[in-house]
Amino acid sequence: MPSWNIHAAHVERLLRESQPSELGIRDVNAFLFGNFAPDVYVGYLVGDVSHTLRYCDTHVTAPHAIPLPGASEFWDDYIACGILEGGVDDLTLGVWAHLVADHTYNALVRAFNAAHDIPAGTTTRIRKQKDFARFGRLLAPDLRVEATPALLAACERFGPYEIRADDARRAVVAAGRLLDPSAADTVSGNAEELDVGPAACAADGYLLLTRAFLEAAFNAADAQIRAGLTRYVAEMEAAGFDPMAPAPVRPPKRKHLEEGPPPAILLAGNPEAASYEGRK
Repeated sequence: MPSWNIHAAHVERLLRESQPSELGIRDVNAFLFGNFAPDVYVGYLVGDVSHTLRYCDTHVTAPHAIPLPGASEFWDDYIACGILEGGVDDLTLGVWAHLVADHTYNALVRAFNAAHDIPAGTTTRIRKQKDFARFGRLLAPDLRVEATPALLAACERFGPYEIRADDARRAVVAAGRLLDPSAADTVSGNAEELDVGPAACAADGYLLLTRAFLEAAFNAADAQIRAGLTRYVAEMEAAGFDPMAPAPVRPPKRKHLEEGPPPAILLAGNPEAASYEGRK
């Protein structure tokens, strides 16, 4: 999955190349946090949250070695219906953007691996994650998220599941650490697994991919996110609403999700924590 540096860089590019009003973004802070939120409870990037949720639940996808998060399904369930009721909040838009980015990058990696006869597995996953971390550091986004009252309130009423205030604050601290260009790679696995060499197709100092591939993926994901947000604004206006007006507060639309133990417990015996490979 793209590193949080990459997700933050996508937000930074959106705001650099478009006005927030063109994208329906009112609270940049909440939108930025939404671009991290699906990873908060997987038990990997934020190691001290109160509990974990299955990756497949937070990313709306089915189990697969390189899963394809359900951005379209999330749009249908949590955004399309909201458009007819006055819109959705920035956290929800940010979560959708995260799922679009993850889906885009993973779909392209799937195709890349197939073209080079690279099997799925631990070594491929580690190479991919190290490449994402390297590319994300090169992007060096300056944006930082803050645990504002508005953000914490949005987290509490987030449609699919509650993001508890203390856990949101922990995620904000983790984001500050993960967005530090000097931070270590956020790749799970034991020491022996993590010591991998480059694949035969790798180039430019990467272990699996190439810089040209990652730049193309960044552009592709940006185009998809930008198109979706522009569509959101157009559909809001067509429905007679102001996209920049505060979204109405509505009851969460939640299914029962299985909660797992805190990450510290998982990490003690499983270096994958609650990521896809560790907990489906």
